[in-house]
Amino acid sequence: MTYEQAVQYLEEASFFGIKPGLERITALLAELGNPEKSYKIVHVTGTNGKGSVTTYVSYALFNSGLRVGRFTSPHLESYTERMHINDANISEDGFGALIERVKPAVDAIIAKGIEAPTQFEILTAAAFLFFQEQEVDYAVVEVGLGGLLDSTNVVTPVVSVITNVSIDHQAYCGNTIEEIAHHKAGIIKEGIPVVTAAQGGALNVIEDEATAKHAPLYVFNKRFGIGSRSSMKTGQMVTVSTEDGQPAMLFTSLVGIHQAVNISCALMTVRLLMDQDSSISEETMREGFARATWPGRFEIKKHNDRTYIFDGAHNAAGAEAFGMTYKELFKDEPKTIIMAILSDKDEQAIIREVVKPQDTVYTVPAPTPRSENPLALGKTISDMVKTAEVEVSTTVSDALTTATETTKSGDTIVVCGSLYILGEARAWLQQQDSH
Repeated sequence: MTYEQAVQYLEEASFFGIKPGLERITALLAELGNPEKSYKIVHVTGTNGKGSVTTYVSYALFNSGLRVGRFTSPHLESYTERMHINDANISEDGFGALIERVKPAVDAIIAKGIEAPTQFEILTAAAFLFFQEQEVDYAVVEVGLGGLLDSTNVVTPVVSVITNVSIDHQAYCGNTIEEIAHHKAGIIKEGIPVVTAAQGGALNVIEDEATAKHAPLYVFNKRFGIGSRSSMKTGQMVTVSTEDGQPAMLFTSLVGIHQAVNISCALMTVRLLMDQDSSISEETMREGFARATWPGRFEIKKHNDRTYIFDGAHNAAGAEAFGMTYKELFKDEPKTIIMAILSDKDEQAIIREVVKPQDTVYTVPAPTPRSENPLALGKTISDMVKTAEVEVSTTVSDALTTATETTKSGDTIVVCGSLYILGEARAWLQQQDSH
């Protein structure tokens, strides 16, 4: 298959939607010879921050001279972003050939009377196969949705991580923090250490599950935490302390207090791996964290004498993190916002955190059937933030072009509200830079 043919095949599989459950993925991996059993795995879930922690851990490991696979979702511009070896995506040709190798296994389990696997299950199986073929030492695997019934939850990791728990994906994970935490805690395995920054009722659920599974539990603000941090637009210095190790002074180019918490979770995770693997050191971990990049997470770009910020801010907790980070780095500076929100998200919570009275907002559709109608979104923003200027635009690129033309030197333009619109925004900026 070419890359384009592989994408078409995956898009056709997406018609099956999201179907939690492990029967299909278990059968598919068995058909492929259970590739996920041939390397060590770090398994990461959480409502927000799981991609960042996955990235930090993988950078620390490959910077230690190890060969590391990384599986994340969703992608911003290309499916190839979902599978990494060290710090490089799989190539388009490699991706096409990989999906072609998985397809006969898909056909085989369907022929045996098993329900057709979903798009994410096919991608999960493909990633596990790819990592085996690439002979990785470790794979750092991000959960797609929830944990308990997620297709990645067929692995026995060396460390499990639950970054945090807040309200999101209620249709699949439940309507209360405790119900959602039950899904996240589903990745905890018998005797395997767990690192978490969850709090409150969610932490109670995780503690109960860890106790039941005899899994050592490392809780943020109990067994490790942030000693100090200093922040600037180019990154932050964070001092992290653990109960039995020296405080570590870490630099990360990722900004915001939430990223300081994420890097703390990553440090605790890597220190647990250090106990088992002598090739990882404090120095290689620090260097790895400093090199880590994760696009679309309060990503600051300069062009045409303007500052562009690309951030998911795609649920209530993500929007709150955006609001806090913007205030820390940009004070009360007015901004122009290009925004899409998915219809199954807490729209008002996102708007409340992101849109301020002096802002200008362009609402746009996200490239998914789940997108909120931009007209309806615009009306909600106008009703909630009376003094904000709101306009509707047909595409992200059009909105960015208009925003750039109508702002002045030194102004800030933000694209946020859904990860789905960041790919087009980043491609637009790349195009401007090449002119």
